[in-house]
Amino acid sequence: MIIAALFPEFEYGHAQLNKFVESAGFFTILLKSGEIIHFSPERPEEFREWLHIHKIVAIKAGN
Repeated sequence: MIIAALFPEFEYGHAQLNKFVESAGFFTILLKSGEIIHFSPERPEEFREWLHIHKIVAIKAGN
């Protein structure tokens, strides 16, 4: 379980993140600043868990 403020190879800390949507291991993330970024981690399941641990809201596709 990864609970660090930063995820390896990801330049943003959890406190900067607002919401995310994932498709096939590719993450589109809305930052609190309003900027939208994309991230394709080597281990998407670990990144998804890291987001969940830090209570980053998942946007369901189609909403």
